[in-house]
Amino acid sequence: MRPQIIAEVGINHCGKMSIAKRAIELAKLYGADVAKFQLYQPERLLNKTDYPSFGHWQAIRESELSFKQAKELKDYCDLVGIEFMASAFDFERLGWLEDFGVKRHKIASRSIYDSAYCQAVKNTYKPYLVSTGWVREDNPLGETPRQTWERIGRKEFKAEWLYCVSKYPTKLEELQFHHYLFTTQLSKKWEWYDGFSDHTIGLTAAKVAISLGAKIIEKHFTLNRSLPGPDQAGSIEPLELKELCKFRDGFVEIMGC
Repeated sequence: MRPQIIAEVGINHCGKMSIAKRAIELAKLYGADVAKFQLYQPERLLNKTDYPSFGHWQAIRESELSFKQAKELKDYCDLVGIEFMASAFDFERLGWLEDFGVKRHKIASRSIYDSAYCQAVKNTYKPYLVSTGWVREDNPLGETPRQTWERIGRKEFKAEWLYCVSKYPTKLEELQFHHYLFTTQLSKKWEWYDGFSDHTIGLTAAKVAISLGAKIIEKHFTLNRSLPGPDQAGSIEPLELKELCKFRDGFVEIMGC
């Protein structure tokens, strides 16, 4: 199976539609399968004190997308010929995505212990991705990782799980690929993944994940890392996206996937 590449534009558009649309164009041009964004109200979702850099907090606030803007980006993805996806962090914005007719949803790491939201995603009866950066033994619901896994669902709801370390950026030594398995067969341990949500700098980790069998790679994507915002450092630029997609295609050709 040809691994899917998700170009996670996220909030790297800085609230400028021209930047967001150019990112969509280049994601398509260089071989990504999905252009992904984030939909939330910063003041409701985040704690300002977690962002000591005023510039980062300002960039986060300015990146908030309205219904109209998000719909415009969905329509532009349709025009360009690339799948639109977004992480929504509340019921209203999940409703927006349903109104847009998206093919799939994404449950971000910070949402996995919001049981009501996870259930709302399942109630759409559409496939969805889950990032696991916040899966831990010590959690608000008192669940074991296996219980979290089973609550969010898998087979009946077509959930696909992405290994993730929720640090921005993540150091290569913080990854534990030797403990995890990308496979099409469910292992006895709960640590089984369909893909990798990558917050590291560069392409090394993403390429290793593809080589290990990941069928989905989600990688933060920006036009230029000098743009403002907390996610820029761990993002790849257009030519790096091109290299990643070329590596993916070469791997598929060699392996006969």
